[in-house]
Amino acid sequence: MVRISLAGVAARLLLNRLRTTRAVARFAWRVHRRHTALIDRRGTWTYDQLHQRVMRLSGWLQDQGLPDRAVVFTWLPETGELYEVRLATFETGHVFAPCHSHLPPEFVLELIDRVRPAVLVHDPALSASLLRQARMRWPTMRMLALGDDYERALATSRPRSGAAPVHEDEVFALHMTSGTTGAPKAVGYTHRKYLDSMRMVARAIDFRRPPGGRDVNMLGLPITGPGSGLVLPTLLSGATLVMPEHFDAGHLVRLVSRHRVTRAFLSPSAIIDLLDLENLEQHDLSSLTFIAYGAEMMPAAKIAEAIRRIGPIFQQGYGSLEALPPISWLLPADHVDAQGAPLGRNVLGSVGHPAPGVEVVVRDEAFRPLPLGRNGMITVRSPSCFDGYWNDSLKTADTLRDGWVVIGDHGHFDADGRLHVLGREADRVRRGDQWIHPREVEEVAHEHAAIKEACLVQQGTRAVLAVSLRRTASASTAAATRSRHGESTERILEHLQRHLPAHLWPDEVVIVPAIPRSFLNKVLRREVRAMLGAAGAQRRSERAATSAPTA
Repeated sequence: MVRISLAGVAARLLLNRLRTTRAVARFAWRVHRRHTALIDRRGTWTYDQLHQRVMRLSGWLQDQGLPDRAVVFTWLPETGELYEVRLATFETGHVFAPCHSHLPPEFVLELIDRVRPAVLVHDPALSASLLRQARMRWPTMRMLALGDDYERALATSRPRSGAAPVHEDEVFALHMTSGTTGAPKAVGYTHRKYLDSMRMVARAIDFRRPPGGRDVNMLGLPITGPGSGLVLPTLLSGATLVMPEHFDAGHLVRLVSRHRVTRAFLSPSAIIDLLDLENLEQHDLSSLTFIAYGAEMMPAAKIAEAIRRIGPIFQQGYGSLEALPPISWLLPADHVDAQGAPLGRNVLGSVGHPAPGVEVVVRDEAFRPLPLGRNGMITVRSPSCFDGYWNDSLKTADTLRDGWVVIGDHGHFDADGRLHVLGREADRVRRGDQWIHPREVEEVAHEHAAIKEACLVQQGTRAVLAVSLRRTASASTAAATRSRHGESTERILEHLQRHLPAHLWPDEVVIVPAIPRSFLNKVLRREVRAMLGAAGAQRRSERAATSAPTA
């Protein structure tokens, strides 16, 4: 059961009264004027200072003569200017469409063609390769370049509030899928659905500023991705938003210490990187009271280690762009026993119980519900589910069935009603007539002292486990690992064979320098497959050269 504080009740009452993102931002400007709003690469900004810049950008957008609800498309790095554009579109009522800075230009052009923006706000360092083509294809699209052009636009524009009416059932933002498993897709969200997601989150998290204190929220995930979930809670509570220039673990812990960060939103891979820092204990993380993690499955062994080393302050949230969080959650108290010790893999390997107001059903291929313990497709119905992909009815039909979102993950419910997510259907490994869910193997691999990350992929007819090694492993394990890889892979295989049934044993373990990740810090399985394939081809070529007869 979720315990509800009076402060939490007040926060939800406020959320129920504010019906649009514009209303949330205007509340923040009015109430939190002198509080620190933003810390980024440029410095520190109060709510008043940020408000002035946002209103000038709002004036510039309105001066362009854009139609109501025109799309403002951004291709920017994770900067304060990106945050300013988001807040300016809240004010003007235009549709904010942020594009991930790590996407290749051809994907960006495809997205522009699909959403047809009226304005492109871009970083010249990213956009140089596509600007000429974009100007030719969309000659009426306004462009605003980060840097001198952007600052000049703000300096010469009169601050203006938005005049166009905004309704809660209008789309206010187009969010792009990460592109981890293919070309990105765009999802349009209304004010109502986005705020419904925030209202459900507020049932478990009290985002109000602590009495007499300051709340500092740090993005550990891009604001163009899941990090956007921190925007409205930060504005409502008058907290400070820390926007890192990059998400390197060493950089993040330094920011926590320097700015006394109280809350952070991290990816599982970021937490794994933190645990692998050789000097983690030398950083002062005592200000942290809460760390949310999500966007990828978290290995139980690693979150247990994080609890022991950092504290019982972790909360997992499961969700997707198609069904905004929370689908389910594992609250901080659900991670530990009565003595504060981390619980076992049966709990920490789950994503907890479905959130109130959310329905989750595991189904077979015929869309029939499955009993407890049976693996199948995870389907979701909630107030924050999407209505379809933007201008893509075919993909919508695959994902939205009879009002249920087919998440794309496989999993099951256990006897205690916890949801266990085993990963994407497309990532399953086939060996003979059997399917293997990689997470079943990877969870056990993560319990090995020398392993940092693990990724099981298909290589021909074989199941191959790629592993990267920890810098912080014990000296004896590290020495053996680095000097005698053959022996180390044998020991890893022995560990897996002791703790897994025979049908889940990988055919081979390969040690790699690092597991490839996306800009969201998600493991890129397609790149792992390509990396192992290239390494195998190289080994075969070397063996052939060695065995070739000499003249």
